[in-house]
Amino acid sequence: MRLSEAISALKAFKAANPNANKAAVEHFFASHTLAVKKRSVFAMPDYAFRFSEANTGSFSNVVLSLSALQNYDALPFVICIVRPDRLDFRLANATFLKRISHSSHTLRLDNIRGSFLGHDIMDDYGDIPNRPERFDELIAMHAEFEWIENVERLVEATNSIVGRIVRYEPSPTELAILMAAPRRAAIMIAEPGFKDTELQLSGIVKRNRDSLLVAAALENVNLRGNAIEQIITGAVNAHRIDDLVFDLTTGERLIVDIKTKLLDRASAPKAYNIDKMLRTLSHDGSGFAFFFIGLNVVRQIARSRLVSLFDPVIISATRIQTHWAGRATRGVTQLSGDLSGIFEPTYRASVDVQAGEVLLRSLIER
Repeated sequence: MRLSEAISALKAFKAANPNANKAAVEHFFASHTLAVKKRSVFAMPDYAFRFSEANTGSFSNVVLSLSALQNYDALPFVICIVRPDRLDFRLANATFLKRISHSSHTLRLDNIRGSFLGHDIMDDYGDIPNRPERFDELIAMHAEFEWIENVERLVEATNSIVGRIVRYEPSPTELAILMAAPRRAAIMIAEPGFKDTELQLSGIVKRNRDSLLVAAALENVNLRGNAIEQIITGAVNAHRIDDLVFDLTTGERLIVDIKTKLLDRASAPKAYNIDKMLRTLSHDGSGFAFFFIGLNVVRQIARSRLVSLFDPVIISATRIQTHWAGRATRGVTQLSGDLSGIFEPTYRASVDVQAGEVLLRSLIER
């Protein structure tokens, strides 16, 4: 039973049995699925459920320990809130937690302690409601973050501890180089080296088309992304801002980050850690581009495109996730919206210098 089917079945059961309490709902779920129960969590191969009960409008129950969540965080982890008149559902993966509230005074990166309560789960992630109809989109976004990234954010949010990544403050010289990045990008995309890099990477996609489509069919988004990245880089997953680095013949250094886009699904891949990106672009001669791989398993399509950070399509799709901006960092960005246009034959690489400068200023001033 798929996650959407399980949610629909649970809603139908509650509608047919208005007085069903948490125990009854759990029994229904267990008897109609092959879920394995370990303590309070019902685990399926592709998702996991935790059932809670709330008789008032608020939901402040202890849900789960952070250490237990780690075992299921690679799957959609769904909280089913059994209320007197309905069932509510929330994703409670680490990306969607605000903090750790209960018994968390010793929480550290090397000491995963404490539990999260119902009100620690975000009702909205950015402008996306944490509701079943948006779960696919939210899980795709969650898959872009490593467990340790979320733990570091939660440690800081919970205990006011400064994280590993320090806020980048450019010197006057670095600031001048940084603000010139859009102009460098406009020159770079016009150089033969940029097109040669795209042809080289596109050749890898074409030669490995079958393997990429097999990887794209994986339901687990983490496994899918890792497998695709390994095929392109021929190495283990670095999970850095620079998946690949190319030294162009004109002397510039082009940093390339691989992004996968399933053409038949909505997704919002993590774009970059803001402080890391600002630091990267503060080096003279540096440029940054995304190498997008568009895949459609049903139609057996594999497309690719090398796109500058300051391409108008990318700038308009860039969203800052404010809850990631802690005391010590500026946070992260994600790409949301329709990116399909970059895969069209009529697409031409471009850079909007003015919009790029506005974007950089907004990031620096955060």
